[in-house]
Amino acid sequence: MNYIENLIANGTNFRVDRKTNSASFRPAGDSSSDLEAFQSVVRDLHNHEGDGYRVHKAHPSSDHGRGLIDLVLVTFEPGD
Repeated sequence: MNYIENLIANGTNFRVDRKTNSASFRPAGDSSSDLEAFQSVVRDLHNHEGDGYRVHKAHPSSDHGRGLIDLVLVTFEPGD
């Protein structure tokens, strides 16, 4: 099982929409605490980039400022 599959199966603090060649990750809810908790997922996605996927885009929140990310889009590498 690669990192993304493990994250989706066992992770918390996020919602995921997985497609054949990509996935999008968002905070579990709309609250500030959900957005703060999601930042650990953002860091982990960046730290494990290359383990079967690439981070296509990390979208900064326009509502909360402070450089917090509210959406991460990843694309899967061929063969995964």
